[in-house]
Amino acid sequence: MKSLPDYRYLAAVLLLVLLFSGCASQPLPAPEPQELQANAQLWNWQAQGRLAIKDGEERHSANLDWQQQGFSYQLMIFGPMGQGTARLDGQPFRVTLTTSDGQTLEASSPESLIRQGLGWEFPLSNLIYWVRGLPAPGQHLLVDSRNLIQGRWEVEWRRFTEVDGYSLPSLLIARHGDLELRLAINSWQLHFPAQEEESP
Repeated sequence: MKSLPDYRYLAAVLLLVLLFSGCASQPLPAPEPQELQANAQLWNWQAQGRLAIKDGEERHSANLDWQQQGFSYQLMIFGPMGQGTARLDGQPFRVTLTTSDGQTLEASSPESLIRQGLGWEFPLSNLIYWVRGLPAPGQHLLVDSRNLIQGRWEVEWRRFTEVDGYSLPSLLIARHGDLELRLAINSWQLHFPAQEEESP
């Protein structure tokens, strides 16, 4: 068998080097808190990723598709605790949860509804802000550019990524006692309302 010409061999080696160097790229450094203030204007987006829940000795995971439009949202949760797909639809003062068996539950807060329907703690009202690298409204202690204490939760922004000029978390960890939530965002899509054209 003839050996590859030298130039083809070198090209193959160069391709492998480029591929491995791309895989080894480092995440963005944590932005300063003032750099994240622009994220407060992001109210229309879609995030897809994976949620891992550790509660004492119990561990569960689910894939997540989160669509946010203003104060309304829809979360598709695939495979929580082996229960198939659940869908959470929310707007101010009204939240509905549709479970994999077709049961529909309704409540005024997402936290009580998720606890009732899926059996785990998920501070969604605060996560709407935390997932953008921001404290939620109310009392909080911003320890540094990566750590926040708010309510009963300790929040760590482990990794950030750049999306359309915005620095957004790609890995968020929230802890409360023996409970730990890990939310890894694999894909962000930001949607900006169309600007109305000025009248001539």
